Amino acid sequence: MAFGQELAPPAAAEAAASEPVAGTERVTITGRRPVDVGPMPGLMLSRDQIPANLQSAGRRDIKASRALNLGDFMNSQLQGVTANDYQGNPFQLDVNYRGFTASPQVGTPQGLSVFFDGVRVNEPFGDVVNWDLIPLNAVERFDLFPGSNPLFGLNTLGGAVSVRSRTGFSSPGVEGQLMGGSWGRRQLQLAGGANDGTLGGFFALTRFDEDGWRDNSPSRVEQAFGRADWHGERASAYASVLYAGNRLVGNGLIPIQLYRQNPDAVFTSPDESRNRVLQFSVGGQYDLSDRANITAQLYHRDSRRRGVNGDIYADFEDFGDRDIGPDGTARNGATRGGGYTGPGLVDGTPIGQITRTDLDQRSVGASLQFNWNLPQHAFMAGVSIDRSRTGYDMFQRLGLIDASHRVYLAPDQIDPDYYAAEHDVPGNNFDGTSTTRSLYVQETWTPVQSFSLTAAARYNHTKVDNELLTRTTAGQVALHELREFRAPEYTDGQVFLRTRSEESFSYRSFNPSLGANWRPTEMSNLFGNLSRGARTPSVVELGCAFDPTPVPRVPGVPSLGTAPRSLVGPGCNMPTSLSSDPYLPQIRATSGEIGWRQRLSADWNWNLSLFRTDLANDIYFVGVGDGRSYFDTIGKTRRQGLEFGVEGRMGPVDLRANYSFTDATFQSRFYMLSPHNSSADFDQNSAYVGDTQVIGQDVLPSPNAELNRGYGTYRMIRVDPGARMPGIAAHALNLRVGWRVTPAVKLGLTMMARSMSYMRGNENNLHQAAGTDQEIGRYYCSQAGGCEFGGFSQLPVRIGRPFETSGKVPGFAVFNLDASVELTKGVNAFVQVTNLFDREYFSAGRLGVNPFAPSVNGAVGPSGWNYNSSEWQNTSMVAPGAPRGVFVGIAWDLGARP
Repeated sequence: MAFGQELAPPAAAEAAASEPVAGTERVTITGRRPVDVGPMPGLMLSRDQIPANLQSAGRRDIKASRALNLGDFMNSQLQGVTANDYQGNPFQLDVNYRGFTASPQVGTPQGLSVFFDGVRVNEPFGDVVNWDLIPLNAVERFDLFPGSNPLFGLNTLGGAVSVRSRTGFSSPGVEGQLMGGSWGRRQLQLAGGANDGTLGGFFALTRFDEDGWRDNSPSRVEQAFGRADWHGERASAYASVLYAGNRLVGNGLIPIQLYRQNPDAVFTSPDESRNRVLQFSVGGQYDLSDRANITAQLYHRDSRRRGVNGDIYADFEDFGDRDIGPDGTARNGATRGGGYTGPGLVDGTPIGQITRTDLDQRSVGASLQFNWNLPQHAFMAGVSIDRSRTGYDMFQRLGLIDASHRVYLAPDQIDPDYYAAEHDVPGNNFDGTSTTRSLYVQETWTPVQSFSLTAAARYNHTKVDNELLTRTTAGQVALHELREFRAPEYTDGQVFLRTRSEESFSYRSFNPSLGANWRPTEMSNLFGNLSRGARTPSVVELGCAFDPTPVPRVPGVPSLGTAPRSLVGPGCNMPTSLSSDPYLPQIRATSGEIGWRQRLSADWNWNLSLFRTDLANDIYFVGVGDGRSYFDTIGKTRRQGLEFGVEGRMGPVDLRANYSFTDATFQSRFYMLSPHNSSADFDQNSAYVGDTQVIGQDVLPSPNAELNRGYGTYRMIRVDPGARMPGIAAHALNLRVGWRVTPAVKLGLTMMARSMSYMRGNENNLHQAAGTDQEIGRYYCSQAGGCEFGGFSQLPVRIGRPFETSGKVPGFAVFNLDASVELTKGVNAFVQVTNLFDREYFSAGRLGVNPFAPSVNGAVGPSGWNYNSSEWQNTSMVAPGAPRGVFVGIAWDLGARP
């Protein structure tokens, strides 16, 4: 296998690696595998000239792994990589590398850039990566570059994944795989290539279906890729097309109590994403001489996501005295008087929410690169331009939840007073463009064979133009506050009277890097590098950034005082809500790495590297008062650690071990909303006070009301420097043992072990399974004329709900078994058993609340919903791993090069 610790792979692996890619001619460097060092081909360096722990894999490695997608492969095979399954779908993994994430979830801070044949596949709207849109059987190889490598441009904070496609020259012959097994999984893969020495063609097709191991969780993946290549005497060219149309249902996290009752259950459904991409790319290379060439590329990428998400109606807890039935019974039994013992009203009460989103993204770009491959110098210089346009629309309605926890619309069964049960309520919709222009250079100087010095730099200029259409201030209310009994012109005005805002931002960055390789012996390599990188705030972060600009609390009534613009408008429940766009500075990364790799013998090699990346102006979803959250700059964060790998063979047995330690921490103090964390501030007097004239009476704030920039700390936690980031396991170990029983029979056992990690919502690492969320009621003046010396009264509060679960995801180890038998030349039968010992484990989690809770004083409906929110359970929402799965199949490889 061609992983990062290799210095001089065997000749067969070297020959496969040196096949032409992206329109280049074949280049062979004796004893070293050539590597493209950026998104564009043309400059070819050997691995021991790259001053970083580069990790790579070829198509044979990928095929042998039986992985479903690139993220799945990286999680089980590479150093420093872990995956979180927040979505509950194998094609929607959060892939973490050295504490940085490439995720399909809009709103997740991204820190890895991903390229397919030089085309950046991070989507414009939130820099997300949809792993389901990369067909694995079209991949010739991929390289994982660590650190803030400037050659890969924006968003390369912690690393870059460069994927190269197969061609008719590198993959002649016809191959396929048919597989089926547990959970109704069915997969068909076909691929074929051919060439006549001048013209080559390649295609790859994939069809995947499964019912899913959890309730209401089917998925369908359809992928197609085609490529044509022409090789002339001094020039080459290619054209490719990529299409994918997928329907993914990921029903996300589940309360730990519900999981223990029924591991197959879902919290709410549906949570469906329909992803589609159509990408065209053309490129080529012209050889100016034996040592110099020009490479160029044009691309057009059109992607679309349609989402339907069924969720609990989280604002049910805010139902007040106006939310009552015809008989005067409160819809939420915890909102009446001071006793909070009412049952709550089941009939006609909306408890679910359906959100529909429509996201269209179109990107075009061009690159031009000059390359000189000289005996002592490898130099490149390039220019690129990338332009994207994004449109986003969102609509919401109130609904009900059935016994299987499916959210559905039923306006005839909901009290007609609720406007949002019968009408689509538009959200804050968006349209914007982003243009990035870049210049970049790299020079690798090798004055003597044993030493190389590499310097690189990239200049980026990004211009972002956004246009947002938002509901007016009067319409920024919760869905249940939109009432039919009001005059239609008033209610419709709240919903449809929109404010259009336009914003434009420009970002510039100059990102250099410097690295060195020293080879004291032919079999060893000492390397080190320093680099800087940058990420401009994504559209989501800009659109949901906190704006402290003072504005009137009520337009046209200045006597009622002012408040920050964002606190007058809505909070941001990602990914559904956007607001006007205040400026956020770009994130700057500074990375360093030192390491050693060595080939001990013809069969054994190892590597060790130490790394650190510090971010300035990092962005996080923070609390700013009034129970609201926005993206804002939080200061500094840090990722540091080490990676160690060793692999080799002993006769018929192959062994590989990859270990990584990742310490990902916050380095600046900030506050964030986390009402289900036991260490949160539950004193209502710690809330944002604002202008007392608006409140209409004096209040008695606690000292904490002055903290958090004066926006208070009610229901918030304080995150201090040194707190570990959620979702990142400190220790990760991947082991692999392969046994060639006979030339035709192979067995393999893989282990993935991960240590404990913290849940989202426990960013301060202080949550405990102890105490309750008992609140302290707000003190207010109950006397006419003021309460200068006394007379304050206190608002009633609900009873506290206990904390009974941990804010940590336990460590785990999972084993996978595989076996294959060669039936005849080029035809193999295989079996794969995942989670061999049927281990119950969780890959991720967050703190939350479970409304499907048992009741003493409340009413429980057919769905299990408790209509008295004071009896809801503070809980840990977990991402359960799949149980044991057994899959069998047959694979054929006919006419291909051995």
